[in-house]
Amino acid sequence: MKTLVCFTAACAAVAGPVWADSIVPTDMAPTCVVSSDTINGWFAGGAVAENAAVDAPDSVTFTSTYNDDPDRCDFYTWGAQMFLWLTSTDGTKLVLDSPNFFTIAPVDSSGNRVFIENTASTPTALQVRSEKADTPAGDDIGEIGQAGSSGVLMSQDSSLVYYGLAANDAYAYFLTGQKNPTSNLASKTTFPYTQADLTDLQTYMSDSWSGTTLLTGNQLAMELKTSWVEASTLSDSSTYLTIEGTIPNFVANADNTAMSVDATTPTKTVTLALTGIHVVGTVQDHPEFVWATFEHYNNAPDAPYYYLADDGTITLNDFDSNHDFLFMAESGAQDGANIECMKANKDGTIAVNVSGTGEPVCEGGIVPSNTVREYPWGSLANDPSSATVTNNTLLLSINNSVRSQLATGDIRANYIQTGSVWTTTPPSGGAAPIPNQTANQALNLRGSTTIANMTMETYTQGTNCFSCHNLTEGTPNSFEAFGLSHVYSEIEPLKPAQ
Repeated sequence: MKTLVCFTAACAAVAGPVWADSIVPTDMAPTCVVSSDTINGWFAGGAVAENAAVDAPDSVTFTSTYNDDPDRCDFYTWGAQMFLWLTSTDGTKLVLDSPNFFTIAPVDSSGNRVFIENTASTPTALQVRSEKADTPAGDDIGEIGQAGSSGVLMSQDSSLVYYGLAANDAYAYFLTGQKNPTSNLASKTTFPYTQADLTDLQTYMSDSWSGTTLLTGNQLAMELKTSWVEASTLSDSSTYLTIEGTIPNFVANADNTAMSVDATTPTKTVTLALTGIHVVGTVQDHPEFVWATFEHYNNAPDAPYYYLADDGTITLNDFDSNHDFLFMAESGAQDGANIECMKANKDGTIAVNVSGTGEPVCEGGIVPSNTVREYPWGSLANDPSSATVTNNTLLLSINNSVRSQLATGDIRANYIQTGSVWTTTPPSGGAAPIPNQTANQALNLRGSTTIANMTMETYTQGTNCFSCHNLTEGTPNSFEAFGLSHVYSEIEPLKPAQ
């Protein structure tokens, strides 16, 4: 077991016992450290306090110098503060589930989605997948199947993983104005990413939504993708952030080869535990969105990776499954992991995945499978090259720096930032490029270029967010269908209260 090393001037005790018992190293070189003054300033009360409210980072004033590796820390720090803000409470609910955000409903029978206003008392509704026949396969998230594969993930405790999709109010009102041909936002071709864009949005709000307060304007445009399991299935749910949610009531058939929603009781309201989140947001000079991802420390083991230790040596962190992981059997093997045992069907049912011969891929039907993070920290596994070691160490360092300064008992300390990806701004300044589908776009990527979340891209590891979220070459419009945002074109604008 490795000992926590504290690199800040004033470190609080690590929150809870879990970090020391995990397999994530804490002896890395301190290459991405957040000062105690900075972290205290993040908290709404001006000082670190257990599970207390954290202010959102100001995305309008975000700055980072061109292209230098150390500046990755700026992006990782933005992600860390965003996560702490999103998982603060607004007094009644987590911010990510509060009126700061709208839930994005699954596609309806007409091929549309709507914004659902979050209220202080309404449980989040996570729906059955309802993929349209003409929708690119796997594009729906906010339903039961994973993006990119329609694979269904089940925990070792036999809970299905449920997905939520949300957008902040700035995104929702921007979309409403941009889709209105008479609005001052109608000519926009990128999501807001500058002060001028925010000013235009505020002008639209004043003209068309008088009396409505924009709660997250300085956070610009944001999408959230979240993953949850039923808290009642966990042996210890106290280390998880939880919400009340309404989920489909799936029941298995007699031979456990399929699941469908119970006809008599189609939904149930339960306590859900957060297992993962994609925090996706524009920041100054970055219209492509910065994609940061977080997971509960206990999700899955890593494939072997190298990092720079605090004694200056390049150190191998080997694969180790001797732990009570949520998505990996204790002492499970790396070989044979990440097998897709079941898939979501378009009719909202779940069926076992079958091979080319028609035989089930996994024994036992609807069963959990083993999960391994094949690209730790969004980098190549088992790679001692300088670029990989640098990125791994930066992420280990930011996690250790932030977590070690949270108050004892802060539940948020049980989550780690496993990667973030964005594109680089030009040497002469200006906006970072929005990736398109050509191979040379990889030259513009920075950060964790093989980023994946074990609860959302379990079966499509080895690419990154921009592999799917990009524009057709030569297309200047960020709002093309299934381009940068896979849901933007489907969402109906907000309608003023009658």
